[in-house]
Amino acid sequence: MSDLAPADLRWLEAAARIAMPYRGTTAENPTVGALVVSDGGIVLGRGVTAAGGRPHAEPQALAMAGERARGATLYVTLEPCNHWGRTPPCVDAAIASGVARVVCGAADPDPRTAGQGIEKLKAAGISVDAGSGLSFIERLHEGFFSRIRRGRPFVAAKLAVSRDGMIGRRGEGNVAITGEEARRWTHMQRALHDAVMVGAGTARLDNPRLNVRLAGLRDRRPLRVVMAGRKLPESLTLFATDTGQETVFMAERGKVESIFERADVVWVGGRDGYPDAGLALSALADRGVGRVLVEGGAGLNDALLDAGLIDRFHLLSGETIIGAQGLPASVHPSLPERLTQLGFGVVESRRLGCDMLTTFEKI
Repeated sequence: MSDLAPADLRWLEAAARIAMPYRGTTAENPTVGALVVSDGGIVLGRGVTAAGGRPHAEPQALAMAGERARGATLYVTLEPCNHWGRTPPCVDAAIASGVARVVCGAADPDPRTAGQGIEKLKAAGISVDAGSGLSFIERLHEGFFSRIRRGRPFVAAKLAVSRDGMIGRRGEGNVAITGEEARRWTHMQRALHDAVMVGAGTARLDNPRLNVRLAGLRDRRPLRVVMAGRKLPESLTLFATDTGQETVFMAERGKVESIFERADVVWVGGRDGYPDAGLALSALADRGVGRVLVEGGAGLNDALLDAGLIDRFHLLSGETIIGAQGLPASVHPSLPERLTQLGFGVVESRRLGCDMLTTFEKI
């Protein structure tokens, strides 16, 4: 754990808080928050990585502070980058600003920086302190850290289950299991993720839009991902190209010939006509996807759990009873028990209107 002073931790937490709502908007770049703070504790400038990933947080905060940044402290949730991309290195902006000190929440695992930013700041005579293992920093940057460290996105699954343990009804499309507050929560989760994933069965049966339908957030357009194991009808909403929202179909190389020719298909290795989930996630990481929300059915969730590829599981429990024609939430008798057996623990439990949200994470 970090040995940063309590005051430094409070400012870093503040920087993380201003960045959290913008997760899912910064493309392949981490969603960084930055604050420039005077010796007297006055915020002189603030910034969050902009939509699309540029400009970065640090130059925005420093520009807002202007000349007042000289002698102040820059608090930033991640080590300032030390490489050229479409913008100059943030470490150069920090040095040019005249700040006396930089406090970063964590070292940048990207090999293009990986401590070099900190060393360059120190060489310029700037005092630097860096946190390590801070839970609020790890959560903010979980997608970026997972993509760089593990070569795959951070994966959260969401599943709505009826009172009798069902997720739908045989032969029907989407069945309303939860209420309006839970549906709003689901749309917010979509807004905060880079991609939303479903399986071919869910795409075929439910014909989902997988968009964000919340006032003020309709411009959030996560990438829609379909694990396409079998033929899909071209009439699906997910094939539409006029929504402003991209869809990518993951398919086993050479096995799916009926994909609409205008669709974006990523071919990966697989088995029996189904793309390998691990390879599919790696391919998404290569596209800069850091956080994936899985809204699939029992088959996709079970496959991802079997492969150890789910990091967080949101279980929404509704009061609806589906009955004898219901589709079980899992091939296993109890989904919560199975999650416990797989090393998950409950990290949050709260009501969303008349429904219950229980969140499990690897412990």
